[in-house]
Amino acid sequence: MKQTVRTSRTAGQLEKMFRAINTHFYNNELPEPIITLKKTPNAYGHITCSKTWQAGSERRYEINISTATLDRPIEETTATLCHECAHLYAMTHGIKDTSGAGNSYHNKRFKAIAEAHGLIIDHHEKYGWTITSPSLELLDFIETQGWQAIQMSEGLTWADMTGTGTGSRTPGAAYGTGIKPPKRPSSTRRWVCPDCGTIIRSTKEVNVICGDCGKQFIRTD
Repeated sequence: MKQTVRTSRTAGQLEKMFRAINTHFYNNELPEPIITLKKTPNAYGHITCSKTWQAGSERRYEINISTATLDRPIEETTATLCHECAHLYAMTHGIKDTSGAGNSYHNKRFKAIAEAHGLIIDHHEKYGWTITSPSLELLDFIETQGWQAIQMSEGLTWADMTGTGTGSRTPGAAYGTGIKPPKRPSSTRRWVCPDCGTIIRSTKEVNVICGDCGKQFIRTD
C-alpha cells in the first residue's frame, strides 16, 4: 500500500473517509463539505459555521484537519473527522451545539449527537463536552475499512507557538476537538487470535479462548 506522504493523496483519503462515515453513521444525510489541510496549532480540526466555499453552483461548509497533527494514529484522525461531522449534522438540523467566544463551548446537545454517531465524549473544564475518542463501533469500522495512518505533518514554528503566526484557526469556526486536552487513557484493549487472526476488543482485561481455534487471544495494543 502506498504511503500517504503527499497532500493530494491525504486530501483524497480524508474525502473518502468522510463519505464512508457519512454512509455508515449518518445514512448519507450530511452535505459534502470541502475538506482542507491548514495548520491550526490550537485545534486538531474545525468546521466553518457557514458555507464559505463556492463549488460550481453549490455553496459548501469547510472541514479542516490541522496539518500540524496529521500524523496521529488513524483512529484519532478519524475521531477528529467524526467530531466535525457531528457539528455538520447539528448545523444542517438547526441544532445549537456550541456557544461562547468563537463557538468554543460544546454543550450536551453536541455530546448526544457525537455519541450517537461513533464517538465517546468527555468533559473539558473550559470547552465543555469536547474531549473526543473513538467508540468500539468506530474502532471496528476503521478496522474493516483498512485506513492507514497519514505519514506527514507540518511542523509548528515559534510564531505558531506564541500565537503570532499565520496558522490560527478560521474566524467563526468551531474549535473542533478544542485546545488540545489532556490525553485520555485508552478505554479499549485489542486482542488477536494467534492462529486465525480474529480480532476482538474489550473495555477491560479478559481471558478469552477462540471458539474456532482453541487458542487464547493475545493483547496487541
